[in-house]
Parts: sequence; structure tokens; C-alpha cells
Amino acid sequence: MSEGKSNFNSNNTGILLISHGSRLPLSSETINKLAEMYRQETNFKVGVGYMEIHEPNIPKALDILVKGTEIDTVIAVPVFLAHGMHTTRDIPKILRLNEEDNEEDSNNQNHHSHNHENKDESSHSHHHHHHHDLEKINFDGKIIYTEPLGADPLVLEIIKNRVDNALNQ
Repeated sequence: MSEGKSNFNSNNTGILLISHGSRLPLSSETINKLAEMYRQETNFKVGVGYMEIHEPNIPKALDILVKGTEIDTVIAVPVFLAHGMHTTRDIPKILRLNEEDNEEDSNNQNHHSHNHENKDESSHSHHHHHHHDLEKINFDGKIIYTEPLGADPLVLEIIKNRVDNALNQ
């Protein structure tokens, strides 16, 4: 495990997995299963926070993770395939990683829109308000923000396995 190769103490380091959130329950089931699998393979305390729709949101998840513990370092892992607005702007803003931006935007809410253009009846447009980015993060420790999953050889292995499984059906 990579945990053994680091200088981090699992008693004072927590892991926060960050997911987008979805109206479909399978989304939260999947990230919660990943969190449980990680817990079983490491000694870290692990939490899950969502950008939207699901609870707990990111500030609440961070509070749950550190409350009543010795945790002074949180490693925040965006469980997203690639960088986008959430990983480059929204999540860092919520975690207060760039204080200059937060002072500048302190009275603004973060809004973004999605327009899913499908030809079928389920075509819809929706607008999200991330009110939790205005919630105060009650954590004075260090937050280390990782890269999303990315074009990693392990992700490639998953793709190859999916293709192999499809071909063998």
C-alpha cells in the first residue's frame, strides 16, 4: 500500500473522497463502496462528500471526518475522471484552497448550468446552485488536494476489462 511509503500518520490524516452527486442512487452507492474498500485496505479514516444533490455536502463531510479526532491533515481526492470546472474551480473554492478567490467571490454563489441535448423525451435543462460553497469550513489543518483519476494505466486496465467482458458475452 502507498500508505506505508508516506510520512503520514493514519491517526492524524483523513481521506475525503469527493463525488459529484446524482439523482440516481447508484452513484452514491458506488462512491460509498469505494470508500469502504479503501477503509478496509488502509488505517485511514475515510469520508465522502458530494458537490450537489446528495448529503453530506463537502463542508459537512469534512466536519464529520475530523470532528472528535486527532486529524490535522486531510487528503481530498476528487473521484472524477478528468479536470473540469468542479475540480479546478468549485471544489478548491469550497475547500478554501485559494483565499484570494474566496475574498473576491465571498458574496457570490457558484452557479453552473447543464443543457443535455437529446432527441428523446428525457431531454432537459437544469441549473445548479452550490449553496454549500458559502458554508464555513471548520478545519484549521492542512488540506492536500489531489488530481482526479486521469489517464492512468489503472483506468486503462478497467476499460480493457470492460471491453473484454463485452466481447465475451
